[in-house]
Amino acid sequence: MVHSFLELEKAAIAGESKKIALTMAEEADALTAVVNAADKNIVTPILVGDSVQIREIADKEELPISGFEIVDAKGEREAAAAAVELVRSGKADLLMKGKVPTPTIMKAALNKETGIRGEGILSHVTILETPFYHKFLFMSDPALNIAPDVQTKAEIIKNAVYVCQTLGIERPKVAVIGAIEKVNPAMPPTLDAAVLSKMAHRGQIKNCIVDGPFALDNAISKKSCAIKGIDTEVGGDADILLMPDIEAANVFYKSFAYLSDAKMAAVVIGANAPIILSSRADNDTIKYLSILSGVSLA
Repeated sequence: MVHSFLELEKAAIAGESKKIALTMAEEADALTAVVNAADKNIVTPILVGDSVQIREIADKEELPISGFEIVDAKGEREAAAAAVELVRSGKADLLMKGKVPTPTIMKAALNKETGIRGEGILSHVTILETPFYHKFLFMSDPALNIAPDVQTKAEIIKNAVYVCQTLGIERPKVAVIGAIEKVNPAMPPTLDAAVLSKMAHRGQIKNCIVDGPFALDNAISKKSCAIKGIDTEVGGDADILLMPDIEAANVFYKSFAYLSDAKMAAVVIGANAPIILSSRADNDTIKYLSILSGVSLA
């Protein structure tokens, strides 16, 4: 089982280098991240975007990219299509978002004729390592699924479970998050939580333990569960936090990114290859750790 990003990095260094297509590589933090990963022989970058701007940024940031392949593409749509094609054709193992907006790269990835969509839904998984929690914490979905219904939430859980199992967590504990820890008909996310828990109990969601609803404190604090009298195997020891909607998940993500010293990674699961998809405003460390996560899943 992988317990930290340091362990994930060691595994990536020891493994086979993966080819990564960076979409609109004319962005300093993303470019820095792939250069750092390439220095450790974790990835072999293919830089897709405006070749002049890419070289200008590399010169300004003093990033050695002379040995990297550059695919010249003008504009976000052309760059997204070119990067997706590299993955679809097998010339790259991973797709990574650079300066390109999320809707543009995802539209290219989901194209029925030229994209890399898989059989199920795509969902975004955040991996968190914080000194205030005793293990990796996985959270979904802050970027793609806006207001998922129960069935979509079940699919999001399956994607997050896949990530956990790849990192050695055989039967992850899933906490379905709401504003409170009790079922309240006036609060639909609590009803979803109850249904998802029952689905898992009956084997409709496999290879994990699902419980909820939980307020966030119940999901990650055994003390909170004890004080509130919650008898649960998941509460205080959750591996996966399933957020009620994109707004709650996105606020959670950016709160950690900007207001904490947590280490974070972001990857999209469900396509035919991992998609490294952090916020364009995220720093190079988050993007580097996201590369490590994507490599582990490739």
